[in-house]
Amino acid sequence: MRRTLGYSHGAWRAFGWVFGPRMRLGIHALRMTGLPRHVPVHMPLLLVSNHVSWWDGFLLRPLQVALRPGDELRVVMLEQELVRRPFLRLLGGVGITPGSPASLRSFLRELRARRASDPSLTVLFFPQGRIWPSHRRPLGFLEGIRAVGRALAPATILPVGLHLEPGRHPAPTAYLSVGEPSPVGAAGPDPGLLEAQVQAQLDRTRAFLATHGEDAETLWPEPFEALPSIPLPMETSA
Repeated sequence: MRRTLGYSHGAWRAFGWVFGPRMRLGIHALRMTGLPRHVPVHMPLLLVSNHVSWWDGFLLRPLQVALRPGDELRVVMLEQELVRRPFLRLLGGVGITPGSPASLRSFLRELRARRASDPSLTVLFFPQGRIWPSHRRPLGFLEGIRAVGRALAPATILPVGLHLEPGRHPAPTAYLSVGEPSPVGAAGPDPGLLEAQVQAQLDRTRAFLATHGEDAETLWPEPFEALPSIPLPMETSA
């Protein structure tokens, strides 16, 4: 459990004081929608999202706070990033080294041990393995998400589409759309199905932005409302 001993709820408060102003220079605002009104509290919550920026773990933190504020949060990230920025361990960062079976085994043991000690746990995982633009197709979810789900099962999984969009402000607005929760059993989640669920949320976000343009930020639904399913406007040729 070496990597999780440093976790601290107080570290998140300190982050807000110290890094909050810097984050606001990089991200104008966060708009969330599609949050489920009820999620089980007696098992882990696995948040799975596409990966568009260095800020993504911090952008999904408000989602965890809205749904399960008492949970400890674990954010899966590259070990080399934790070496460069050790304070991220205090915020729940858990490192893995791509291509290292030993690193993966250690990481999964840690998840299983943490789940056994207290199932009130939220884990944030980016199955793409690296940063890509939200319009990339296919998103390219890797098989590792299946092993993560098995380590946490039984659990609840939430697919999350995350998109950054420049608008009327110098910094982009982060749009976060959540799909339906589903149970994770002993076999773990299907990466292809999960990728399709996240992509569906991104496509809905894209259609909403294409329809409303610069007004999208003010028209974006409330957190516990669903993002409407609307077709993309037809492109016209000159």
